[in-house]
Order: sequence, then C-alpha cells, then structure tokens
Amino acid sequence: MTLSTLVLGATSQAQTAADSTILEVQVSGPTRDAAYGQATEKGLEALVARVLTPGTPVYSQVLTAIPRSEVRLGRVVREDAGGGGVTMTVEVSAPRGLVERAVLRAQPQLAQTRIAVIIPEVILRRPVPDPAAETEIGRSMVESGLRLVDASQQVLNATREIVRGSPSLSAPALAELRTRLNADVLVTGEVFAEEYGAVAGGLRGYTAQLEVKVINLTSGQVLHTQAFQGRAAGALLPGKIIGALQGAGTTAPRAYVMRAGPPVTFAQLNALGARLRGSGAVGAFTIRSVDSAGAVAELQFTGSVTELAALLESLGVQVAGLTGGEITVRF
Repeated sequence: MTLSTLVLGATSQAQTAADSTILEVQVSGPTRDAAYGQATEKGLEALVARVLTPGTPVYSQVLTAIPRSEVRLGRVVREDAGGGGVTMTVEVSAPRGLVERAVLRAQPQLAQTRIAVIIPEVILRRPVPDPAAETEIGRSMVESGLRLVDASQQVLNATREIVRGSPSLSAPALAELRTRLNADVLVTGEVFAEEYGAVAGGLRGYTAQLEVKVINLTSGQVLHTQAFQGRAAGALLPGKIIGALQGAGTTAPRAYVMRAGPPVTFAQLNALGARLRGSGAVGAFTIRSVDSAGAVAELQFTGSVTELAALLESLGVQVAGLTGGEITVRF
C-alpha cells in the first residue's frame, strides 16, 4: 500500500465521503419532525461558518445564495426527549467545495489569486517523486474554484528541491519560488509516512502526518498553518485559504502588497501612508521601492482586499487591479 492509496482513498465508499463535507448539528423543537426540519438551515449555517465569519455581509450574502437543496440530511446520531420537546444531533452533508465556490462567486477577485501547491513527501526517509498529498490538495483547490498554477513537471521538481533544501523558506528562497511558479500564494509543508505492517490482501499499511503552511510569496507572511491526517487537508484547506485571503487567517492584520504605476513620487506615497494610518484601519505602511517603473509598498490591514480597495478609492487613489494579496493603484 502506497501513500497515494492512503491519502486518495482505496474504496468507493471512501471516495464518496471525500467528495462531501460532512458535519453534525444539534437541533431542538416541540416534536421530532419540528426539530429535524431545522437541520437543513442549521447545517448550512455551520458549513458557511467554516469559511466565513458569521455576521459579516459576505457571510449573509453567501448563506442566502446557496440553494438549500444542496444540503443533504443523514442519520440521526443522537436523540433526547424531555422537558416538553425533542433535541437531536443530525448528520448533514454537502458537495465538497460548495461554500468555497459560492464565496468566490460573491468575491470574484479572490479567484484571481494564483496558488501553487508544493509539498514534498518522504516515506521511510525516501523522497517520493509524485507526492500524493500535493496532488489531492491541488485537486481540492480546483474543485473549490481557486486558481491553481499549472507548472511543468520540471518546474515542480525544481521547486520541491528548493523547499526540501530550505525548510524555513528564507526570503531568497521565497523570491525564487515566486519567480519560478509565477504564483501569489504557496501551499507547502511536509508529509512523513512510516510503514506499520501488512494489511489485508498482502498490501503494506502506512501512517502519515501532513504539516501545511500557506505563505504569501510577495510579503513572506504565513497566512495559515495546520497539521492534518488522512484526507482532512483536501476538505478543509480551500476554506482556510479563502478565509486567509480575506484577512481571517492565523496572522492578523494581514500584510498586503501595493504596487503603484508610474509616474509616482516618494512624497505621494508618504502622504498616502499618513492618510491610511490616520484612517485607523491600516497599521504599518512600508515603502519598499520607488523608481521609474513605479513603486512597491507593503501595508498591514485587517480585512479583505476589496475592503482595502474601497478605502484607497475613498482617499482618491485609483485601483487598477487586485488579487487576493496584492493591489495595483494609480495616483
């Protein structure tokens, strides 16, 4: 049994589960039917809350847009009657990527973020030429509507060696990865697997641990870190990345890169930085470069790139383009 079999699933039943997001919700009502009837709405709210912060405008927009028919009710896990009513825990499922695709329809600029997945694998201390976790996570990104970089095998092999050779990913390594992959965000990490013995059918069984980091290749900021086992990464990572692109990652406020097209002066950037800091929404504002080709600055902002674009336009700056982590402006 290879790690590919372990991660990608060996049976049709495992594949069916992997193609759905499944969770449990608790509902209550005066009767069994009344309680069970709330499970669809409660389940959808819980599914959207895995990606978006409840109470925000985009949360409400996405919650309204998703057809309730996409949510399927499963078995009743627990049921308790008493106190004049019924409380039950119900299994709820939806197609994998349903919420993520709805978010990207509501905020299409996030779908322009170029994402590369480079995750070297080691089985029994031997490098794996075609890492299964990398393939599975990439597939989940595409299913969720995210833009995955389509790199050649030669580029993938070279970038895996960069990641293996620089586990901490220094600034030069990040710059080289950004250039080679032409990507905005890198999903990287390590997979370690060890054989634990024979399983049915004469196959060999392995235990695997996947550690993932999501890195903004422009600023070097780590947007999200998490450890996974089995197929969990493929199901959960797209939502985590979409949340991070909106400033809801493990690191806040988020670092955004702002590129200003020529002509632009140092004085103009300094004045803009002062006004942004004065707004109370922006923390540090650092000018990286100013030359005849334009300027590059980095700023810390708690919120999504669309909210940042709206703030810049309110200050009289023209927004010419944006992705999940980078914004282009003209004075």
